[in-house]
Parts: sequence; structure tokens; C-alpha cells
Amino acid sequence: MDFTPLEEAVLNAQDIAAGFAAMALIKELVDKGEEADAILKDRSATKKNRLTALADCRHINSTLNLIAMQRSLLGIGG
Repeated sequence: MDFTPLEEAVLNAQDIAAGFAAMALIKELVDKGEEADAILKDRSATKKNRLTALADCRHINSTLNLIAMQRSLLGIGG
């Protein structure tokens, strides 16, 4: 299928916007993971808070692994 230059520009802009959104999501997950890790290592935190932080860390790691696998399958990154 042939695209006009304008259509190609629109598709490229959408790809760039999607990439920025993905990077923002990854940064947000990393930041939340660091916060959860700090709580997990804080011995003064309650057991309940530490268990919640552990669950958060596991969920965040799973999500980041999924994103990494997707990007690998698409040939993005390296």
C-alpha cells in the first residue's frame, strides 16, 4: 500500500508519540519499583507495608519483563 508523504508523516508522528508514551510508562514503573524496594528494605516499616512492597516489586518486575519481551520480538532495543 502506498502512502502519501502526509500520511507517512502522520504515521511517523504517531510512532514517535507511542514511543514517548512507552518510555514514560517504563520510567514510572522504574520509579515505583525503586520506592517499593526502599520500603521493602526498611526494617522499621510494618510487616504489612513490606509485604505490599514485595508484591509491588514482583508486579513491576513482571510488567517490565513483559515490555522487554515485546520490544525484543519487535526488534526494538538491543
